[in-house]
Amino acid sequence: MTQQPKVLRPYGYPAQFNTPRDPQSIRLITRRWLPMHKLWTPLEVALFMPTTDADLIATFNRIPLGTRPFAITFESHLPRLFGYEGSAAFRYFTRKLADTRCRAIIPISKFARGLFLRQQRSCAYLDVLEDKLTDPIHPNIRVPEKRPRQDRRGERVLKCVFVGSHFIRKGGLSVLHAARRAHEEGLPIEFHIVSDMTMGAANGVWTDPNALDFANDYLVALKLPNLHHHGKLANSELLALLHTSDVSLLPTLSDTYGYSVIESFAMGVPVIGTACCALPEIIEEGVNGFLIDLPVTEQGVWAPLWAHDHDGVDYIRILRDTTEKVAARLLAHLATLAVDREKLEEMSVAAFDTARYRFAASKRDRELEALYHTLAAAPYSRKKDRATSGPSCETASF
Repeated sequence: MTQQPKVLRPYGYPAQFNTPRDPQSIRLITRRWLPMHKLWTPLEVALFMPTTDADLIATFNRIPLGTRPFAITFESHLPRLFGYEGSAAFRYFTRKLADTRCRAIIPISKFARGLFLRQQRSCAYLDVLEDKLTDPIHPNIRVPEKRPRQDRRGERVLKCVFVGSHFIRKGGLSVLHAARRAHEEGLPIEFHIVSDMTMGAANGVWTDPNALDFANDYLVALKLPNLHHHGKLANSELLALLHTSDVSLLPTLSDTYGYSVIESFAMGVPVIGTACCALPEIIEEGVNGFLIDLPVTEQGVWAPLWAHDHDGVDYIRILRDTTEKVAARLLAHLATLAVDREKLEEMSVAAFDTARYRFAASKRDRELEALYHTLAAAPYSRKKDRATSGPSCETASF
């Protein structure tokens, strides 16, 4: 192996956050991959990419096929085969994780680590998987030397930004309901929506019903004078918007991490989110943002998510009820910050400090590079691989 190992990563948004951004001691190559899951959904679990020239593959969620060693970073379940947990494909890819080709299994949060251990708790070679499972390595981001957000203590209007393609899943309906209430009450709050408004189970949004009629009375708020819908923005345009904003909003129902949170922190913008999944690991109540309570399972998943038929009346009722309860808490926090500008400035400083000390790529890069060096140097021998022909796993239900 060369002095600087060649590490391949797949092209894509998550790879930017979970591999070094400015590597110094490795050759990091970004390579496009084949989206075979468009032919058959279960193939979403596999990475189809030329890898024969790699010393190590740094992959995210997808398990690479081939013969080269890999380290896999993941955000929730692994293997990522929703609805196929009892299948031969699930057993096959679990064996790939236990194979000595797989050098490390890296969760991006305690939430992800807990889901993985629960999912694999009955696996016959759980001990092999646990040996590879690392402590969480949180995503990273480039953080400017100085806080980009402007000092807005003299502003009269509170400016809020919601970012999310999957509009309902990310909590967009709660933002719309809060905007309507703010308009009716004459509150000096301005809402900015950055979303292409992807909605519905037919579009792959796992929180949504097929029929979206239930959302019509919320969606009319898009025409309110205190709300601006930007559609989808380039990242540079989004950052420019955050520079002049007060609060970022992520009242999500299901978001394994929420990269928009750390992007907001890096701009010095505090975040109001929901207390589910990994968000309580990132947002510190009253310091760099606020958390709105949701009923969650022991693993931190919004409790109603998989407990009901999404097209049934009970789920629709719960969805609307949750939308309005979250909106009420969201608006209460915003109304407080609209008048307490000193508190908002303190939270802005704390958000930026969180990005600098916890998520800065300048620190994470060295940690990841050291790990890659160690993993790429480890010998690989199929003779040690008892998992390739071992017993199958029984997985936990959720």
